[in-house]
Amino acid sequence: MTLPRSTPCAEGVDAQGILDFLDVLERQGIELHSLMLARHGRVVAEGWWAPYAAGRAHLVYSVSKSLTSTAVGFLVQEGALTLDDPVPSHLAPAAAEGLHPNWTRVTLRHCLTMTVGHEVDAWDPAFRGLGPDVREPGTDWLPVVLATTPEHEPGTTFTYNQVATYLLSRVIHAATGSGVVEVLRPRLLEPLGIPELPWQRDPLGHELGFTGAHLTSEALLSFAQLCLDRGQWEGRRLLAPEWFDEASAPFGPRYREPSANADSVLGYGYSFWRSRHGYRADGAFGQFGLVLPEQDAAVAITAEVGPNQEVLDAFWATAFPAIGRPGSAEADARLVERLRQLALPVPLAGGSRPGPETATFRRSSVRGDTALPPAYTGLAVRRDGSDHILVLERGSDWLEVPVGTGDWRESVLAHEGWLVPVVARGGWASPDRFEAEVVVIESPHRVVVKAGLATGTATLDWVRSPLAGPDPFDLAVRATSMG
Repeated sequence: MTLPRSTPCAEGVDAQGILDFLDVLERQGIELHSLMLARHGRVVAEGWWAPYAAGRAHLVYSVSKSLTSTAVGFLVQEGALTLDDPVPSHLAPAAAEGLHPNWTRVTLRHCLTMTVGHEVDAWDPAFRGLGPDVREPGTDWLPVVLATTPEHEPGTTFTYNQVATYLLSRVIHAATGSGVVEVLRPRLLEPLGIPELPWQRDPLGHELGFTGAHLTSEALLSFAQLCLDRGQWEGRRLLAPEWFDEASAPFGPRYREPSANADSVLGYGYSFWRSRHGYRADGAFGQFGLVLPEQDAAVAITAEVGPNQEVLDAFWATAFPAIGRPGSAEADARLVERLRQLALPVPLAGGSRPGPETATFRRSSVRGDTALPPAYTGLAVRRDGSDHILVLERGSDWLEVPVGTGDWRESVLAHEGWLVPVVARGGWASPDRFEAEVVVIESPHRVVVKAGLATGTATLDWVRSPLAGPDPFDLAVRATSMG
């Protein structure tokens, strides 16, 4: 099932504003991966920056929180939970035993609104200093998380806190015997026509809750549209409108960090942010589901950017004023053509130069927070017709990545049963220098490879390092055993 299509003109949108938005992105070097805009429930603009494409799911980072929140909303509607339930009441007695009094007063509402009481995000401190065994299958992260005692009384302070939403995921499982995805499947995914919702999980198989969900652009837009329509979908009531009214309203203390941007100080609801216009589901590196009630519009954006605010600023200044402004058929046609041609800047746009049939390189010293981990010790390059095969040495494994010269080539990295889809493009920038980009295509992220014959060394660096960790397999969501 897909959302109906229309044209900007027919729905009262001036396509020129969207063209202006694309111009600003290009001029400022802001990297989007997809853009979809719907008005009156009809898609009027959609585009993907190749090699990203419509059918690809994309890691949406903290948009996952809004999905987890919605799962809680369904269970509240059905009477399985209430927002004032203390979190420990849904945990196993052994997990709840001996908790600090501040933990005993933390409710589901505190978790939804990031008012658990921690001074700072407690996720990284909880796991700091723990060895790799913490990732072993069967390891329970709940005791690790609960060891981080909230310093403040619940409800008295706001701290954006991954622990809060992870606890919601665990409560959902405890209350239903199934995870977030299984709760959402009959209530949200199937009605919206979303066939699957890949989600990164903890070693016990629980969805992380706060991150890890993967959505296609249309699935993200459909979710934003459901929020816009306050739980109504194709004439069917899925979730009470009052839930969305509460979820989108600012709750309690505000975000007051000195570095906070203009769209982060307006309040936080039940895992949704208020915005200068409407409200939003918001994920790191520029993942957005914008809900604009006054304009009867919804927007889905995926990206890889630094500050999320730069995307919002550009959108508010250009595309937003065009919603409700008369346009023209001519601008509509220009927009269609522009969206059809979207693509990321490609490495070696002029094509690959002649180079050796085969070459090997050792990894140069690993520096900076964007480098792949030291486990990647070297690489080799060999010709494959007019293309190349890049071979990454990772411990005792050799990971082959086909690299297209004239187009992106697709493959899957496999390690210890985990699968990471990638696409790659590049070649010999000169007779002694090989360059390529490897896009982890179901995420915002890509790796830049640079290798030189003169030194015999190579660098492997992320454009922006993933939050889960520096190894591409930290982004894995599917294992071979899952089919």
